Amino acid sequence: MKNLNNKGWQFVGLTILLSAIPYFFIISERNVDSSWTLLLMWMPALAGIIMRLVTREGLFKGLNWNPLRDWKLVLLAIFLPFTIEIISLLAILSLNAAELKGGFLLIEDGNITIRGTALLLGADFQPWFVFIPNYLLSYTVGVLFYSLMFAFGEEYGWRGYLQKQWAPNNKKLVGFIAIGTIWGLWHLPGILLGHNFPDYPILGGLILMPITCIGFSLVFGTTFNKNYVIWVPAILHGAVNISSEITSIALVENSIMNTLYDTIWLGLWVLTAIGFYWKYMKSRQQSLAKGKANAL
Repeated sequence: MKNLNNKGWQFVGLTILLSAIPYFFIISERNVDSSWTLLLMWMPALAGIIMRLVTREGLFKGLNWNPLRDWKLVLLAIFLPFTIEIISLLAILSLNAAELKGGFLLIEDGNITIRGTALLLGADFQPWFVFIPNYLLSYTVGVLFYSLMFAFGEEYGWRGYLQKQWAPNNKKLVGFIAIGTIWGLWHLPGILLGHNFPDYPILGGLILMPITCIGFSLVFGTTFNKNYVIWVPAILHGAVNISSEITSIALVENSIMNTLYDTIWLGLWVLTAIGFYWKYMKSRQQSLAKGKANAL
């Protein structure tokens, strides 16, 4: 815990204080889908801005704003959550633990359409070679819009400020875990109202969401630390939220065995987080070995 400096704790306290305002209205309305929730996502950014102004660090210091600097990671950020969501969806359907909505996916004479999803090039029946690019383009635009308008608010704070304090490099595993735990518990009031884990809000809020956010912290954090391109974690965050709508639209809500689905989805993210950190550790060991060899 000695590596968790005071500036980081001051940011955490300020974020909690600022978040109390939108949370007051969310709890009063008992509605986690209200516009106050969108405002809530900007409270970490506001806390980060205040901390940077007070400490005279500069609003852009230590952050890379050019997405092309890490364009491969940007593409990964867009499609990694999508892939995990699709695998989770196919797994739950194959286990007969959920029911696909009638008419959700229609195929006629080799043409395809999906109901309940807005597509940029139209949602009518289309050949597969038109439908697939149309769907992926629409998804990508949705992710980029959401990431810029909402997810960026959280990531400027959690990654852009707090991670720079507690886990500025990938060796700081304790920092990643601390950030993920605090980030997960920050969601607690909304989860107790039934968001994310409606069947078991207490377990979800106190255990499952912190575990989820620790996994996200490792994935988002290690990719961010490569070149400190803030758009990478922002787009990852946006893609997680947008891709989650795929399952919501595709499945009959009351048919989903949520315990099994959450286990599959969370398990995939935990494995992904372990994989990302293992890749870093392997790369670090290779660098150390190379350095020793050059010193001989």
